[in-house]
Amino acid sequence: MNLRYLSLALAGLLVAPVASAQKPRDVSPLELGSDYLQESIMVSPNRSEDLRTGAATGLYNMDFVARPGTPEQQAREFLTAYAGTLGFAASSVGTFTHDVTTSGQAGYAVHFRQTLGGVPVLNADVVVNVTETGRVPLALLGYRAGLNLATYEPAVTAEAARATAFAHLGVDGPVGFEATELVVAPTATGARLAWQIRIEPTTPAGYWEALVDARSGELFRVADRLITSHGADEGEGPTLIPTAEAVGRAEAFARAAARRMTVDATGMVFVPDPLTRANVTYGTAGYTDANDADTAQLTAARTAVTLRDITLVGSTYELAGPWANALDWAAPFKGTFGQATPTWDFSRNADAFEVANVYYGIDTYMRYINVTLGITCRPFQAGTSGIVPFDAHGFNGADNSSYSGGTARLQFGEGGVDDSEDADVIIHELGHGIHHFLVGTGGGPSNSEGLSEGFGDYVAVSYGRSLGLLAPADPEWNWVFKWDGHNEWWGGRITNYSATYPTGSAPHDRGQHWSTSNLRIWNTLGREVTDRAVFQGLRLTGVSSTQPQAAQAVLQAARNMGYAQASLDLMLASYVQQGYTVTMPPVANEAAPGASASLALGVPMPNPVAGRATLSLSVGQAQDVEVALFDVVGRQVATLFTGAVAAGEVPTLTIDTAALPAGVYVVRATGGQATAVRTLTVTR
Repeated sequence: MNLRYLSLALAGLLVAPVASAQKPRDVSPLELGSDYLQESIMVSPNRSEDLRTGAATGLYNMDFVARPGTPEQQAREFLTAYAGTLGFAASSVGTFTHDVTTSGQAGYAVHFRQTLGGVPVLNADVVVNVTETGRVPLALLGYRAGLNLATYEPAVTAEAARATAFAHLGVDGPVGFEATELVVAPTATGARLAWQIRIEPTTPAGYWEALVDARSGELFRVADRLITSHGADEGEGPTLIPTAEAVGRAEAFARAAARRMTVDATGMVFVPDPLTRANVTYGTAGYTDANDADTAQLTAARTAVTLRDITLVGSTYELAGPWANALDWAAPFKGTFGQATPTWDFSRNADAFEVANVYYGIDTYMRYINVTLGITCRPFQAGTSGIVPFDAHGFNGADNSSYSGGTARLQFGEGGVDDSEDADVIIHELGHGIHHFLVGTGGGPSNSEGLSEGFGDYVAVSYGRSLGLLAPADPEWNWVFKWDGHNEWWGGRITNYSATYPTGSAPHDRGQHWSTSNLRIWNTLGREVTDRAVFQGLRLTGVSSTQPQAAQAVLQAARNMGYAQASLDLMLASYVQQGYTVTMPPVANEAAPGASASLALGVPMPNPVAGRATLSLSVGQAQDVEVALFDVVGRQVATLFTGAVAAGEVPTLTIDTAALPAGVYVVRATGGQATAVRTLTVTR
């Protein structure tokens, strides 16, 4: 085996990282067993392997041209063609079940689940990137080679397995989410047929996964999949979360469609936190938590904002809108603070203040992704209606916050500085959701070695920097949790981590590699360009993707979106500096499959562009040509050229983007039987 490429990574095979939190808790005594880990190493610029089996865990820098068809059909064609290289028989591709296909500005991400005997293999996903032109440049594989069971018929019923898990956990009170599925669970000695029970109960608090052997009934793995944002790998964490005494309430209000109206309200909130707003440090007179006490300084640090599109039910205004929904399901059950006026003018000592603070943070950031960047990113979980649910006063008041993948719920604790008073905490927790929504599969995004933790830190700092209140020379420029952390309660984290990957304990220390490498890119390319590449790259990852694989996916997404070579070079250099083994994706022939060399489009310049861009059109033989500009959902937004072009003639076309929203666009030239395609990224 060629070990020139030394990126060693551990990806959890049994990890279901679908719930994340801003701080870690101590390991619960209810946990049982340990996760089975895969060792993945990059052995060439085009391939990474599982060291145990030699099976591919990733294929990169490909230029496979699929026949016309749906993205799923094209992805299956690629998997069939490369089955031997990937470590399975071509006939096995038919056993892969299609999970979901998500579309974005970097093309499609087609997700499959590996099955054996008709039973899905736990966290064994295969993700294939298919571009608009039917090419496959990248595939990330959680395929588990060498697994085999004598039977795939359970001897233990799902109900009995559920009862075993519930008895072990001592489940009490309402259950927010529950799912039971028969799976093949890889282990160090092979595999076990198992019932996977996932549950989010009131007691014990957490998002639990239990694996019960479906033949013997043995409970062999129990884990709380709430991922916390500082923990044993960062030093001493907070105490165990106390058991809830009360029973969770139903949603804050029942929406009566005939009585519901949407209106704008006003509020006073922290944007992003009082220390950054006042440009002072924690401990300055008037700028300490002091058990949530008001001070003149903290009250003056509030900002007047519009709370957009909240809900009016009868005569009550509720903080529920198209992007965020205030609920109350977790102790201490303080309510959602609906009121008779559309004005949330409270000081930080009032509990209504935190609800408005969280609503504003989630609503603002979700609009930025979906509207400003044009990236579709919403909760897909049942019961959410595509809206992020949150509880601004949760965790029994403990110093913690979380995202739960089963319900897409965010909850914020009150220990130390109230978590819902710091935009870094709000956006960090939302970041886990964004990661999950982008990947789009119930298996969740990967937190292998802290990937999702690092992403939460990245989005929190990206948002904070964008407000223009800090300068790169300020220490706080690279701080995460600037009000909630870096104080007497806990040390927070940084995004100028000087160590190189994979130094540090997972997930929290090691997550700083991901935030540091991407924010170093941000320093040069700016917010929207970097955010777009990172978001679209993560869309191409799976449930067990490592940080180096995610970095390669970001580079591929940027290449697919037509980023300028100088930008790609800078991104590659930052990832290499951090210690990732990654390679530059080659420039693909962007003509559609079957296109003739008699028609070609030059590379748009500049790209990305904020004003005007130009590109050339050339033909090998005289023909009539039409060149049009399309948005990412296929709507034609401009005609750039229509007419006859003589052989050897090379007209220059101009694209005026002044009236176009930020996003990725497709330039398509059609002439005779030939078609050529280029992509253009518009920034603002």
